[in-house]
Amino acid sequence: MLKKKTAVLFVETDGTSTKRVQVPTLMVTHWKKILGSLVVLIAIAVFSVAYVVKQKTSEEYTLAYNKKIDLLNEEKRQLEKEGFNSQLTTDEMKKSFNSIDSTLERINKKMRTRGLKEIRMKNAGGPVENDDEDLVELSLFYKKQLKNLETKLDGMPFGVPHPGRITSPFGYRRNPFTNRGREMHGGVDLKGRVGDPVRATAKGKVAFAGYKGDYGYVVMVKHNNGFETRYAHLTRTRVKRGEAIEAGEIVGLLGSTGRSTGPHLHYEVTQHDKKLNPAKFFYF
Repeated sequence: MLKKKTAVLFVETDGTSTKRVQVPTLMVTHWKKILGSLVVLIAIAVFSVAYVVKQKTSEEYTLAYNKKIDLLNEEKRQLEKEGFNSQLTTDEMKKSFNSIDSTLERINKKMRTRGLKEIRMKNAGGPVENDDEDLVELSLFYKKQLKNLETKLDGMPFGVPHPGRITSPFGYRRNPFTNRGREMHGGVDLKGRVGDPVRATAKGKVAFAGYKGDYGYVVMVKHNNGFETRYAHLTRTRVKRGEAIEAGEIVGLLGSTGRSTGPHLHYEVTQHDKKLNPAKFFYF
């Protein structure tokens, strides 16, 4: 069918020149159908390209949108988690502050049973009802107060300077040399062996270290709050006057110098030059 040709003559508008072209007769006969088919094919092609572009663009937007949604959801979960942790931290801080107050009250109760002055933290006490913004300031307040408490406790002579048993308690006793009459015993005697280490019961500064009358070799240590401890009848001292010492540090070696009937440690505690019963400080 395509072998059969038909001549088509093209004439210029002025009719002066012509051009003859041979085309298949089928195209001339059915040119309307062919043209319509071309238009349809072009339209299908255009719509197909537009659809593909639209689908691709839509998928990209969908992916971007979904990523943004996921990011927002993650941020939301993080904020909720932070909010929960913040609330948890706030609750824990409040419990901690209440616990500090309770602990302080227990300490003071033990202080009262030993006839000692209570340790008070100014403005402390009661349940915590502060806003979250105030918790930082409250935390700093407690930190400062607890530091002051620690300093005070450092200067209090708690514990024993030697683990030996008490052979002569604080108070009036029969004269150990004559076994007659009574005398005031201003400390406690702790049994031990010559050369046993004697340790300071609190942080302080050595006021005296050497030989002193009935005390024999003695170490006297001044502490905070007007306290002073004395370690007497030593065979030798291990510290010097003016030396700063820590609780538990060895101040001398147990002996039997001075007014002594045998190896032991004579231990005294005073506050503002008033002698106290050292046994009250042995167990806290």
